[in-house]
Amino acid sequence: MNWFTSISKGLRIDRLANVVTDSLWQANCPLCKRPADHVLCKDCDRQITSYQSPDFFQKDHPIAPEIPLYSWGIYDGTLKRGIAASKYENHPEIMKLIGEKIAERWKRSPDARKFAQNFKNLAVIPIPLHDNKLKSRGFNQAEILARRFCDLTAMPCAPQLLQRVKDTKAQMQTKTIQERERNLSKAFTVPSAQVSKQTNSRSVILFDDIYTTGATIREAIATLATSKMTVRGVIVIARPQFKS
Repeated sequence: MNWFTSISKGLRIDRLANVVTDSLWQANCPLCKRPADHVLCKDCDRQITSYQSPDFFQKDHPIAPEIPLYSWGIYDGTLKRGIAASKYENHPEIMKLIGEKIAERWKRSPDARKFAQNFKNLAVIPIPLHDNKLKSRGFNQAEILARRFCDLTAMPCAPQLLQRVKDTKAQMQTKTIQERERNLSKAFTVPSAQVSKQTNSRSVILFDDIYTTGATIREAIATLATSKMTVRGVIVIARPQFKS
């Protein structure tokens, strides 16, 4: 029986070693620092999901009647904290997770089928960052969102179709509508190599993290229009909920 006892002890040691190893290597939730199940812990994931907007399609048509805005959530609480942690605390994995949530909601939306039927060769374009900000942050949160969304919806992601050439300051630092417009004036361009490829008009969806005044989106829409690209819709993580 000694051999059986020896093996049993060995197995218990192995199991204990596995538990210790798992606990040492298990990533912590970037929002609360408790052990994470996937990217976030279950509680923080639940809290972020609780800020999902009741209506994915924004019925007030904030951009234009012909350009629908889809907002996954309400820019507040844990969702707002998660977006900030991703951008300013170097957690791009949060954007991947939210990109998955947006993709799942899009696939359940009747608009997804409508887009597929009405617009062939539809491309998804993330709002770009200027090279200086990209170098500082290390990633473009809108591109991470868009790429994960496209992975799960089988739509092509085309970040090369739009470039940010003006190092604008954050829109939250502007105080008036006029200042926001000046800040973003001529901020984008379609690279010349892409212009030469646009022999026919092309339909695109713009992707960004937050929609507030819409100044960034409108400037991007105007820039793409000069190269025969038509924005058919805009998808964002969240927009603020304004009290009436």
